[in-house]
Amino acid sequence: MYELALADYARVRPLFAGLRYNLAVDSILDGNTPAWVYVDDVADPRTAWLWDMQGEIFIAGETQNATTNRALAELITGKAIPHARARYIPAFTVFYDTPAWESQWGMLFPGLQAELTRRRYYDFIKPAVKWRAVRPVGSSIVRLNAHWLVQRDIYNMKQVLGWVDSFWRTHADFLRTGFGFCLLHEGAIASWCLTVFVSGHAYELGVATAPEYRGHGYALAVAARSVAFCAERGWTPHWHCEEDNIASWRIANRIGFINPTPYTVYRITL
Repeated sequence: MYELALADYARVRPLFAGLRYNLAVDSILDGNTPAWVYVDDVADPRTAWLWDMQGEIFIAGETQNATTNRALAELITGKAIPHARARYIPAFTVFYDTPAWESQWGMLFPGLQAELTRRRYYDFIKPAVKWRAVRPVGSSIVRLNAHWLVQRDIYNMKQVLGWVDSFWRTHADFLRTGFGFCLLHEGAIASWCLTVFVSGHAYELGVATAPEYRGHGYALAVAARSVAFCAERGWTPHWHCEEDNIASWRIANRIGFINPTPYTVYRITL
């Protein structure tokens, strides 16, 4: 397998036509998301592998080429897995363009548990609630700008910066191309929502609430603020979650996401 230079990423876009429901693919290929991009042939790729250097892997193309698959296995087991373990990444979520890849998991991920996981993604038409109406009393929502990103003494800012650093090359890239909001409660960050993948005017959102603040509607409010921000600018927010993440899909339903489409991936525990 050969690593592609950023300038050549467009060569593999046709291979991933069946996976572009996941905005991460276009975000990687647009150069917005730091990633490893490998192919079997630089000039004429027939198999390609993307890793966002976090928990998501994308595989597309020929499935039964033994030479390519052995090289791909060496890449995964010899480089990607050690790199992921060194960064305490607990698992890979593997997206693939055809079920034929499933017969290859034993070779590509030897000795590791592969578990089928059901997920869903949504369409979006317009915000379904006004974010000010669902913001809990006593809280405030601020946009993550250059001023806030340097406020290291705010409680939970370290976790927010961890998200920014995980999904973006630099803070400048995040501020220029992405966006995010934090919900503050008594001076602490209780919940946050920010863009994890971006392509054109499409923005995939990620939301989290610190454990001690859960159950008070903070995630709902900050997510509602984020989709309103998109709608005001004519942008399209994206939302993915696992089928059993009831809290996530309840928020999605409340803030305007519709028509959940199911899909399956494999979770490889590291």
